[in-house]
Amino acid sequence: MLPERKIYFIGDMPEQISDSQRNALLELDTGTIGHHLEAGFMDPGIQQRTPSRVMVGTAVTVRITVPDSIMAHYALKFTRPNDILVIERGQDQFVTCWGGATTYAAAATGLSGVIIDGAANDITDATKAGLTVWSRSICPVTTKYRGLGGEMNIPVSCGGVAVNPGDAIIADENGIVAISPDILDETIEASQRWLKAETEFLERLKREPDLCYPDVTGASAIVEAQMSSKPKS
Repeated sequence: MLPERKIYFIGDMPEQISDSQRNALLELDTGTIGHHLEAGFMDPGIQQRTPSRVMVGTAVTVRITVPDSIMAHYALKFTRPNDILVIERGQDQFVTCWGGATTYAAAATGLSGVIIDGAANDITDATKAGLTVWSRSICPVTTKYRGLGGEMNIPVSCGGVAVNPGDAIIADENGIVAISPDILDETIEASQRWLKAETEFLERLKREPDLCYPDVTGASAIVEAQMSSKPKS
């Protein structure tokens, strides 16, 4: 006999990233972090639908792979200020689980925003509510309350990235990255070092506009060393 299938599952709410970590991420950007990390970056098919702004917070995850929005709505019973809802829609990439009323309700909880690997709608309402919405598409077809199941605070796949509840999320004009708490401090520190070095270089470039960029970065040395090492024909 097969075990009974539980169509709803609610995991524990994750520990939020600290205020100091969040503030540090707000001073960075995903492009700078991309000089340090190579994984965790969502594919560019996930687009910001509301006016561009930086979004930083803690991932609260939802998986709904059926045309049913119950779990996305139920999650708002638990979300906290500075949380970011990350929703996996699986094979259902057409029907939206997120619209205008949900957006206003989410904004009232202090939710920073929502990232949906699937469809959203009522983007004007999201803009008015001040809630940042990222999604793979926009569609007028809306899910219903069908009781088909869903999961919350479990590992999900969003934008080709494995996202765990409690991951740090930063989303800006360049895209979205999810960072495990295990490497968050290290990532922040390395990114801050890169940003400092880049800022210093830009200041130098202002002072020395004739500076040869590839000579400074080391690109010239790498290419010319390879060129000189080739045997002459």
